[in-house]
Amino acid sequence: MWWSGAGILAVILPAVTVAVGYQLGGYPGVPVGFLVAGIATWFVGRRMNRTDDPKTYHNEHSLYSIPMQYWAFLWAFFALTQTVLGLLGKAGWQQE
Repeated sequence: MWWSGAGILAVILPAVTVAVGYQLGGYPGVPVGFLVAGIATWFVGRRMNRTDDPKTYHNEHSLYSIPMQYWAFLWAFFALTQTVLGLLGKAGWQQE
């Protein structure tokens, strides 16, 4: 499989948060959705992959062999690029 444990949540969380961001704010809500996805994925992934010792992780929940919490960096990067493109007027949602 492409994921182990609940690693599929690394894709489901962004899909839901970006869809909600779009529904609430249109295309400008998409970067907010990605940012919320990054934060949620980080905390959910760290919580799920934690062991009894809070300083160690067992990383049973992964997607494409990447632990779930590290997908948060990709979602935060998407939020940043969408925000920068929006400020520069190059985002797809500004072409309307």
